[in-house]
Amino acid sequence: MTYESICEELDSLALSYLNILNEYTYDWKNTSNEFQQGFLDLAHAKYTMGARTISHYSYDERMKALLQV
Repeated sequence: MTYESICEELDSLALSYLNILNEYTYDWKNTSNEFQQGFLDLAHAKYTMGARTISHYSYDERMKALLQV
């Protein structure tokens, strides 16, 4: 291997790493926003229901998760 080929390989790996890191950051922000909206929706539901508490018994059994990890 020549010096130039090693440099090109390192550059390629660095760009790949940065692209993956960018995708991870983007996905992390989107997930964070989804959780934030979910917590706001839950808080609104609790406020709307008044003194009653919200539990897993309060949800419609037909409700399914949109995403699974």
